Amino acid sequence: MTDRYAELKSEAWGWLKPIQTVHLATWDGRYPRVRPVSMIFDEGRFWVSTGASDAKVRQIGEHPVFEFSLMLKKGDEGGTLRCSGAAAIVTDTETKRTMSRRIPFFGQYWNTPDDPTFCLVELLVEEVEYMRPGDMTALRFSV
Repeated sequence: MTDRYAELKSEAWGWLKPIQTVHLATWDGRYPRVRPVSMIFDEGRFWVSTGASDAKVRQIGEHPVFEFSLMLKKGDEGGTLRCSGAAAIVTDTETKRTMSRRIPFFGQYWNTPDDPTFCLVELLVEEVEYMRPGDMTALRFSV
């Protein structure tokens, strides 16, 4: 990644909070399926916690691709951050345990990270489209 794109990535990631609502799209084989989710941004990595029986888990298992979109706001001006790439269902017990401690709402849905109804998905970002608030042109780069 060139210095310009490293700076652009740093600027784009600067909009991210530890937890935010994004619109996550998965693919069901025929149509994209979009829903709001709480996305966790932790140490430069992207995660979604969900119920193991949710449609998005099945869709990711069959078609491990995603795109998420985050609306950006600065004053009266808006922009967007869109990221796409590969989605991976996490099976590593230690990773699930670590992330369960970092998800403030975890206990509202699951008792332990070993709960069979808990699914952790990592979003492996490959491409980014970033439109600064007030700009009319999106900047694209690979990660």
